[in-house]
Amino acid sequence: MRKIATLAASAAFIAVAALTAAPAEAQSRQRSYQAYAVIDFQTEAPKGQVIDAAERILEGYASDFQSNRPIAVQTPEQPGRFQLTNPLAESRLAGLAALGGVSTQQYMVATCDGAVWTANVNRSVSGSQQLRVQLCLFPYKNAEREGYHLNLFASDTAMSGGGLSERFGRALANRLVGTPRDFTENMLRQTVQAIEATTGAAAVLVEGEPEIPGLAWRR
Repeated sequence: MRKIATLAASAAFIAVAALTAAPAEAQSRQRSYQAYAVIDFQTEAPKGQVIDAAERILEGYASDFQSNRPIAVQTPEQPGRFQLTNPLAESRLAGLAALGGVSTQQYMVATCDGAVWTANVNRSVSGSQQLRVQLCLFPYKNAEREGYHLNLFASDTAMSGGGLSERFGRALANRLVGTPRDFTENMLRQTVQAIEATTGAAAVLVEGEPEIPGLAWRR
């Protein structure tokens, strides 16, 4: 207990030191980025084994986690792929957002027709991060190979600035668990590593943007 208390005190001291030179109030800012990856696992492992491995990791990261396992009538020869849509693109909200200089790109969602598993991960940390991650698992089987394509799509908004209390809480959280972007990348990387460990399959990055550290495997 003494060691834990010492670590917490040290982190708090560092966070305060980082803020004392800053003004008491700073302009609030938001910075958003999106990332996606399509990852291949060549394996004969049943889908339940793959899904269970992914869910064990994701549940530990999410403040809100939703999972769905649709019934697949048959396995296609080629894996499916997610499609991105903007539900606000044709609405009045898009026009209002444009007038206010706000982009609706951050509201893009992935649709996963033909997937045997879909998951939605949401993490909301007041004054720090708004994270949405969607995952789709597409099976395939043909004369040459069989396995799954895991599709990942992340939309991440990180906050900065604001009042002293906001900046103190953010600095302390970043010191203890890393920045919001670190958090997102760790979650995606550990999910893939868990599937590798469970199935014995080597993950292969088919495509993705931008490059996520630790996800640049054999192509």
